[in-house]
Amino acid sequence: MHESGVEIVMDDDGMITSLPVDKMLAVTLSRLTGKISTSDEIMECLRRAKEARNFIAHEGASVGHISVVRERHILGHVRRLRSAVLDLAEGDNIVSQWGFHFEEPRQSLPQDLIDAYSQMIDGWVFGHFGALLDEETVDPAATKL
Repeated sequence: MHESGVEIVMDDDGMITSLPVDKMLAVTLSRLTGKISTSDEIMECLRRAKEARNFIAHEGASVGHISVVRERHILGHVRRLRSAVLDLAEGDNIVSQWGFHFEEPRQSLPQDLIDAYSQMIDGWVFGHFGALLDEETVDPAATKL
């Protein structure tokens, strides 16, 4: 029984290990990359995308207790989140190209969309911050609680 009064049937590790192995992204990508010739650059991009996904899922919204964090800390965290979103978008772009090629083998890839994809995602997710995130100077002390 959890302290909240909710009965826990399975913990996080149990849920993950109970998933069918063929439904996990890393296994699927390994199988795909075994059948598709890929460069080291593409594999590195996919590795960064996987790490970015994990950061977004586990730390993306965790800026600390809102009553004690400062603007610079929040902006520093959002900059790290932005970097992760861009890495994830680049990996998604690669996997989407593979999917398009499998589904539409006779059609040429939409190169204009492929070239603009990461910047479109960046504008969609972070455009409302304007120039706040473009500043390169971040006080290192401001990024830690």
